[in-house]
Amino acid sequence: MNTRFATGALGMAIFATAMTAQTQPCISANDANNSTTGAISSFSFAGPNGHGWQFTPTQTLVLFSAEVFTENQFLTNRGFMTLEIWDTNFIFQPGQRLGSGTFEVDPSLGLEWHGANFDAPIPLLSGQTYWFVWIEPGGSELPIEPGGITATYVKRSGNSWLTQPTSTAPKWRGYCTQLDSAAVVPVGFGCPASTGSLPGMMTNYEPTVGNSDFQLEASGFLPGTIGLVILGTNPGFVGLPVPGAPGCSLVTDALATFTVATGTGDEGSNQFPAGPGFAGHCVFPFAIPANPLLSGTVIGSQFAMLDLAIGTPLPLVFSNGLQFTIQ
Repeated sequence: MNTRFATGALGMAIFATAMTAQTQPCISANDANNSTTGAISSFSFAGPNGHGWQFTPTQTLVLFSAEVFTENQFLTNRGFMTLEIWDTNFIFQPGQRLGSGTFEVDPSLGLEWHGANFDAPIPLLSGQTYWFVWIEPGGSELPIEPGGITATYVKRSGNSWLTQPTSTAPKWRGYCTQLDSAAVVPVGFGCPASTGSLPGMMTNYEPTVGNSDFQLEASGFLPGTIGLVILGTNPGFVGLPVPGAPGCSLVTDALATFTVATGTGDEGSNQFPAGPGFAGHCVFPFAIPANPLLSGTVIGSQFAMLDLAIGTPLPLVFSNGLQFTIQ
């Protein structure tokens, strides 16, 4: 497989240079440092915990992704975290969910900024009140900064939200782009699933030589379905419409494909196939060998999952793509 990844050194150097910048958040709270209170969320057999913080944009925005500063060192199996944006109801609590994105969490990620792409672009109006919602399996470090700027804080109880007596200072970031990093660039957009959600592909791992934990993941597909992860090595690949799947594009050359599946559980579910996984979420482990010759190699990737309810001749739904350069 390594020989297939070999490309011209000059081309790789040019492409790697173009990937050095990381997009800055267009809205954030308490993200200037990595200080937290160290408090850990409680675990409940009743299900995952839901936390929400109120915020008001000072300008009109469209959010595509978000991150939160946290970790979970207590999971015996991998769990999941979901980030959401909600509007406000008449009693000044979270009203309706406007969009969400889920990522898999593992102790190897450490205390850092982790996030996901949303399953729909989320318009935010200047001066309106919204809620940043974080759903986690329990045993997670609370993303709260001591002495930071506080916001009204709510916690979920069953299907209801309870306003907490003390405001806290959340640490989160919202982006007006899909998630990227110094070596990972999103390519294009996905096409809507039969539910209307827009699958979002991303990674919270650094594509470094020897990183056995590196993986690709996406949320927003149908639960309990199967499909493919598509891998290529052509950084100049031009996206192509997919015949039989209107509105969908292939954004990487299909050098190799592997079968993947989406989960059916909640944030407390462990990793598929060892457990049910999170509903509509898929993951592809991509352990990077400790071979320095791989440094500079560009990999293109994309998920395509079966969606029989979509009603198209080719019943596949595609995520956005990711191009990453092994460091």
